[in-house]
Amino acid sequence: MRYRRTKGAAGVALLCVGCGADAPEVRVSAVRDLGALTFEPSIRGRDGGYSARWGDRSVWVFGDTTLEAPGADSSLWRSSTFCSTDDLDASDGLSSLTEPLDAAGAPGEFLPFTAEELEFNAAHFGPEAEETCKEDCGARYALWPGPIVVDEATGRALVFYSKLMGRAGGFNVDALGSSIAVWEGLDAPIVRPAVRPGAADPTLIFGADEPSFTAAALVREGLLYAYACACSGLTCPCLIARVPLARATERGAWRFFSDGSWVEGYDEAEPVMAGAPMMSVHWNEHASRYVAIYSEPVSSEVSVRTAPAPEGPWSDSEVAFTAEAPSTPEAWPYAGLGHAELAQEGGRVEYVTYFRETGFLEGELRLVELELE
Repeated sequence: MRYRRTKGAAGVALLCVGCGADAPEVRVSAVRDLGALTFEPSIRGRDGGYSARWGDRSVWVFGDTTLEAPGADSSLWRSSTFCSTDDLDASDGLSSLTEPLDAAGAPGEFLPFTAEELEFNAAHFGPEAEETCKEDCGARYALWPGPIVVDEATGRALVFYSKLMGRAGGFNVDALGSSIAVWEGLDAPIVRPAVRPGAADPTLIFGADEPSFTAAALVREGLLYAYACACSGLTCPCLIARVPLARATERGAWRFFSDGSWVEGYDEAEPVMAGAPMMSVHWNEHASRYVAIYSEPVSSEVSVRTAPAPEGPWSDSEVAFTAEAPSTPEAWPYAGLGHAELAQEGGRVEYVTYFRETGFLEGELRLVELELE
C-alpha cells in the first residue's frame, strides 16, 4: 500500500545541517507488542493511523483502505477512512474502534471529494470505469489524511491532508499539494474549505511546488506547528512551519523556521532534524521534552528524538524497537506513530503503532507499548 511514496517538489533533497547533536533525553527500558488493532470485518487493510484525543474519544484517521467485499458503491477501495474509541487505556489493546458504515457494511470516504474529483475518479478508476475508460485508465485523485489537532477554543478538529494523483503501476503517485480540512464535530461532515480563492485548486494551502507540511503537527501556546519531511534516498530532512491556530487556513499567516527565526518564505527554511513523511511529535511530561517518533526509511527500526521546543534543537535519533517484518520480503514496516492521548503516567508509558503488510493489498496496524526510564 505504501502510504507515502510521492514525486515532485515534495521530493527535493535537503541537507540537514547540524540536526542531531546529542543523545535523546529518554531511554526505552521495556517494549511490549500488544498485537494488531481490530477493525470492522469489511476492512482488508488500511495504513496511516494518526490520532488525537477529541473530547472523551481517541479519533484515528487512515489513508488508502482496501475492503474485503465491495461497499454500497461497488468499490473495493477508499482513499481515506476514520474510526474512534472511548477506550483510552491501551495497556490491554484497544477495544470499541467504531466507524460509520454504509449499507454494505463498509466504511465510506472520510475526506470529501469535490464534484470535479468525483467525476474524474468515476471515469478513470473503479468498477464503473473498467468498460468505458479509454485514456489514463486507473488514474485517480487521492486524499490522504495526516495529523489531527484539536482547537480547544472552538472545539473543532483540524485534519491535515495531502492531495495526490495516483496512476497505474507501483509507486506512481504525484503530489498535487496539501491543506487542512475542518471538522466541527465527530458526527458532522468534515469540510475542505476554499482557502485560496482564485487559485487553480482553491482548497489547497500549499501547492505542488511547496513543501507538504503533513508529516506531524502539534499545538503549543496558541500556535500550530507542522513538519514537512521530504525523503531523498535514506534521509528525510524535516522543515517546520507555524501559524496562529485561529488562522491555520490562511496561507499568508504561515511562517517557516530558518537559522533561529521565523521567516515568510518557505524557500528560506532549513531542516531541523531527519525524520519521516509520517511521524508524531508531542510533549512528554515525564521527559520534559518534545518527543518525535517515526519509522526509519526502508527499515524495520522505529526511532525517537527529543527536543526542548518544536523547532529544536533535536537530539540524535535512537532506536526504540524493531518492528515485526512484513510477510513479503520486498516490503518493510512503516508509519511508526506515537499516540499522545493514550500515554500513561505522564508519558512514562507511551503507545506506538506501525503498519505491516500481511498480503496483497492487506495489512495490519500493530500496537506497541514503550516504557521509558
